[in-house]
Amino acid sequence: MQIFLKSGGNLRAMLKPDVDYYTRKIEFDGQQTISEILKAISIDSRYVAFIYVDGKVKDFSYVPSDGQTITLQPPVSGG
Repeated sequence: MQIFLKSGGNLRAMLKPDVDYYTRKIEFDGQQTISEILKAISIDSRYVAFIYVDGKVKDFSYVPSDGQTITLQPPVSGG
């Protein structure tokens, strides 16, 4: 199975996009949570403020379906 992870900001660089500037395709077994998928690709969940799937906020225990696009929102900072 595969999903597409998207992100911007500093998190985009950690994601290492391969589909386009913001998107990385991930192959997974279909039973993994977002937390487990992030760990498998060496992204610390502390760098993810929100997870959006189909316009809805999900938590790290969400198990994605084949072909879904998941947007990872990095924390906002400023001065």
